Amino acid sequence: MIYQFNHIKIDDQNYKLTVKDIKVQVEPQVFNIIIFLIQNKDKVVTRNELLEHVWQGRVVSDTSINNSIKSARKVLGDDGTSQKIIKTIHSRGYQFVAELRSAAPSLNANLNKSSTKRRLFVSVSVISSFVFMLIFFWYQYQSEQPYVKQTIFSPDVSISTTDPEDKNKPLKAQKLIAVLPFSNTKPNIDTDYLGFALANQIIGELTYLEKFSIRQVGLIRKYVDKVIDPITVGQELKVDYVVSGNYLLENDVIRLSVEMIEVNNSHLVWRESMQVDYSNTFDLQDMVAQKVAKGLEAEFRPNFINQRNRDIPNSALAYEYYLRGISYPQSNEGHKLAVEMLQKSIELDPLYAPSYAHLGFHRRLLEQHGRIVPIELKKAQWYYQKALELNPNQLDALSNLSALYVETNRIEDALLITRKMLEIAPNDANSLFALGYIYRYAGMLDESIDSMEKALEISPNNTRFRSIISTYASAGLYEQALAKVYLDPGDYGTGYSGIIAFSQDKNELAQTLFNRVIEIDENGIWSLIAQVYLAVMDGDKERGLIALSKMVDTNVVDAENMYYFANFYALLKEKEQCLNMLEQAVNSGYFNYPHISHTPSFNYLHDDARYISILQKAKQRHDNFRHKFL
Repeated sequence: MIYQFNHIKIDDQNYKLTVKDIKVQVEPQVFNIIIFLIQNKDKVVTRNELLEHVWQGRVVSDTSINNSIKSARKVLGDDGTSQKIIKTIHSRGYQFVAELRSAAPSLNANLNKSSTKRRLFVSVSVISSFVFMLIFFWYQYQSEQPYVKQTIFSPDVSISTTDPEDKNKPLKAQKLIAVLPFSNTKPNIDTDYLGFALANQIIGELTYLEKFSIRQVGLIRKYVDKVIDPITVGQELKVDYVVSGNYLLENDVIRLSVEMIEVNNSHLVWRESMQVDYSNTFDLQDMVAQKVAKGLEAEFRPNFINQRNRDIPNSALAYEYYLRGISYPQSNEGHKLAVEMLQKSIELDPLYAPSYAHLGFHRRLLEQHGRIVPIELKKAQWYYQKALELNPNQLDALSNLSALYVETNRIEDALLITRKMLEIAPNDANSLFALGYIYRYAGMLDESIDSMEKALEISPNNTRFRSIISTYASAGLYEQALAKVYLDPGDYGTGYSGIIAFSQDKNELAQTLFNRVIEIDENGIWSLIAQVYLAVMDGDKERGLIALSKMVDTNVVDAENMYYFANFYALLKEKEQCLNMLEQAVNSGYFNYPHISHTPSFNYLHDDARYISILQKAKQRHDNFRHKFL
């Protein structure tokens, strides 16, 4: 038959598709999907029907189906946002919705009745390293802001079971603003912290602006203590407006000179000097935020006033300790210093929620990096819970709580919290990325990639979003994974490049990259990962197990980390330990079935009854999650 719609003509017998009479090359599998959907245009075609009729019952991942649907849409000039030709019917399947102008027999219908050859595309999962999660829960949310913690479903926290981040709706075009670190007119080690800390606080308030997006703190830290040109930086950050300035703390008075510039035409929107007593430092962030809003003729969301009033410090000194705490660099030493400052802040003002959210964040990172945690500190979850007791809508605490739930087998609760975050701040890059993180654990890889890419649209080059590499790798998309390595070119990016080289049998390149990782930080977690891979390539099992034992001994409870441990044991052919760790991973909340089922290092286990049972358990939870939430 020949089918015609829009400017498209499809001949199903001659396997030919033309757009405006120009022939378009189409992969056989994609062509078959298009024809099957057209032939069943009066009904919703389920995934099972696609598997049965297009893949002829062969086992393929959800990602393969999703990628084929995406390719079909692309060929037809459609996409997942507009869905004018192929529509996704959530929880049910797909339907061809374009209006057919005609359907006629092909001229060669009687001459060509051979069936279409079908090809099976299997996503090859990359062997990631567990450090993605060790460091990542920090990276995936709040660019330089703490992450979130435990649940607190109080009357103030209403949770919706519908997804506010409707992937079928495009993000509204929003003007972008960057607030740069303020420069200290008289540099002094005792007052330099204010430059970054004030910018951080202003960014937090501007998050509540309607119809504007704010570049996150992680993107502006690199400009601390640098002589910069606001226009150049604005172009670098790809924003529409830049807020910058300088300050002077003298005689217990802070004087702040601030300006906002429109980047594309170098227009000075406003410039103003303001000052407050040092004891009223908190007032500065609100003064600047209100001035920005007025200059843009923008409004804050209705929940802004309530949110701001919940997080007003009761002690000027406690607030100073808080600002010092959040200004330290994101390093192991920085985390230790931050913990010390935030503890002092809480001692002086036990009702200031942000201090608890940040203290839990830094405490969690010390633990995850295998560093010594001060004995007097409670578990990170306790600090997150305390922050949410004081302010149920505290975004930093919500973000941290969501991450912790993902890592401790409460992924459904994590999803609800993240959706709550998007209700508070729609189109917030950190919340979108957190959503993608959760989807990855559940094996919803297309949804994960979609959400993470949206986050990077809003906050490009954000190093905290580097874990998108792991998501692409989970989907077997090596090239896309490598294309994101620029987000962290240090030991993380170098190590990940080594893993991909190893998985592609490029052992010489992999060895070079892993040795480079060890040179970068011989005592870091990535160094241990590199040692495992080098031992595998050298055939030195004992050396690999020694390095792996040091990782396992960190007592990490994150489910995805357990999956990576299972990978390493599989590479070292330690079957029982591999299965133990894999079962623990699935039981603890990592049910990324497409990733697990296509992990190359598990190939020798495919006939093992216990492995099959673990895989079935992962698939069941993956399917249940998809049915419930998508």
